[in-house]
Amino acid sequence: MTFRDAVARLDALGVDAMKKMRPNTARIEALCEGLDHPERSAPALHVTGTNGKTSTARIVTSVLAATGLSVGTYTSPHLHSVRERITLNNVPISEDDFGDVFDHLRPYVELVENQMGERLTYFEVLTGMFFLWAAEAPVDVMVVEVGLGGRWDATNVVDASVAVIVNVGLDHTGLLGMERETIAKEKAGIIKGEAHVVTAERTPSVREVIVDEANSLNATLSLYDKDFSLADNRLAVGGRYVSITTSRRAYDGLFLPLHGGHQGMNAAVALEAATQFLNKPLDDEVVVDGFASVHVPGRLETVRLQGEDAVPVVIDVAHNPDGVSALVSSLVEAFSFERAVFVVGILGDKDYRGMLIELTRVPCSIVVTTPANVRSVDADELMRTAEALGLECAVETDVAAAVDTALQRAGAGEIVCVTGSHYVVGEARAHLVDVT
Repeated sequence: MTFRDAVARLDALGVDAMKKMRPNTARIEALCEGLDHPERSAPALHVTGTNGKTSTARIVTSVLAATGLSVGTYTSPHLHSVRERITLNNVPISEDDFGDVFDHLRPYVELVENQMGERLTYFEVLTGMFFLWAAEAPVDVMVVEVGLGGRWDATNVVDASVAVIVNVGLDHTGLLGMERETIAKEKAGIIKGEAHVVTAERTPSVREVIVDEANSLNATLSLYDKDFSLADNRLAVGGRYVSITTSRRAYDGLFLPLHGGHQGMNAAVALEAATQFLNKPLDDEVVVDGFASVHVPGRLETVRLQGEDAVPVVIDVAHNPDGVSALVSSLVEAFSFERAVFVVGILGDKDYRGMLIELTRVPCSIVVTTPANVRSVDADELMRTAEALGLECAVETDVAAAVDTALQRAGAGEIVCVTGSHYVVGEARAHLVDVT
C-alpha cells in the first residue's frame, strides 16, 4: 500500500475519535494479542506529563542512540507528516515503510473490529503500527510517549521498566479531571510493578499521588531535587548550558540546542531516565553527543527569514496556560524585543482565556486565526476574549494569512510568535519553512 493510501485510510478514522469513546485498552490489547505481542519485543521507557513529553522523549532517544543503541520512538501529535510519530534514532519512518507496516497491520485491525464490534481509533491503529514496526526493525529499545493521560491510553499496553512523569498540570480536564491530584492519578497509571519512576513534579500534594502509586506497585523512584537535580540552566547562543546531577554522577557545562528554561528541566528528567534504564552512569562524551544532536521542531524554534529588516519569528506548540507561561518567560529571556505580535490558534477544549491572559505579561498585539481542525476555537470568539482582556486584536481565518499579517504589523525591535496548538504551528511552519 502506498503512503498516501495509508494516510487516507487513517484519516478516515478521525484523529479525535478516541476522545468521544469510553476509555479502555481492550481494543489495543486485542490487537497486540493478534500480532503476538510486538509491544514486548524490546525494553521500553514510557513518558507522560502535561507539558514537555515530546521534548523529553526526543532527548532520551538522542542520549540512548549516542550509546550505540537502536531506538524506536513513538510521539504525538505531528506537525507536518504522520511519519514524524514513528522514528528510528529520531529519523522518521520512510513513506514506503509506513505503507508496508499499515498494509501488514490492516487484516489484524479488521479481525479485532469484527470480533469486538467496535472500530479501532486513529491513535490505536498508529500505536499498533509502531509496535509492529519496532518488532520488525528490530529496535533495541522503545521510547513511548503517552497520547493522553496514561492509565487508559493505548500506549499503556507496554510494560516499561522506566516510567517518566515529566510534570502534572491542568489540561484535557474534561477527560482527566479538574484537579491536578486527580490528573496525577491518571498519569501515574503508566507505572508498572517493580519499574523505576522518574518525575520532576514538585508540588507536594501532586508528587505524593505519584509516590503512593509507585509504592503500591513496589516501584522505585527518582524525584527531582532529591535524587537528581539541575544545578545550572542558563542561556547560550543557540540554546542553553546546563549542569545536571543524576542519581549516579554529575555533568557540568552541557550544551543543549533548545531554547527555554523548561527544556533544561526536560533534559534533567531525560538524562535521569536514560541512566535508570541503562542502570549505570553515562560517559561524558555520550551525554555531550546525545544532547548536541537533539532537535525538536516547533518548540521555541526560531525561523530565519530573508532580508536585513526581517523580524525574528518564533514558533511554539504551547497549548495550555502553563505552556504559554513558559513560552512568554522564555521569549523574555532569549530575545530582546519591545513588543510581540502573536499569531494564535487554539483548540476548543483548551483554557484559551487562561492562555491569552499569559500573553498580556508582555507588550503585544494578537492576530487570531483558525487552524484546520474541527475542534478549533472560532477566530471571532478568540478575538472577543482577547479584546475583553484589553489586547489589540486582528482576525485572519487562514493561518498563512495570519502569519503574513503579523509580519506586516511587526516593526523594528519587535518579534513575531506563533503559538496556541500543534495545528496552528504546523500550518505556520509549512508556510515559513521548506518542510519537504
